[in-house]
Amino acid sequence: MDLSLSALRTIRVVAECRNFTAAAAALDYTQSAVSRQIAAAERELGATLFERGSTECPRRSAA
Repeated sequence: MDLSLSALRTIRVVAECRNFTAAAAALDYTQSAVSRQIAAAERELGATLFERGSTECPRRSAA
């Protein structure tokens, strides 16, 4: 596993904002860039980090 500092920062900001669009604004990224970065991190980690499908994206609890 080799996540970049940028990916870790994006994960943190999404967790704080609980919304990809708000996180994108806070990071000065596009929403699609945040979504791609989270998806890449999830593939790297082999786990879903955030639930999608609503206006909020709550963190997934560790199993």
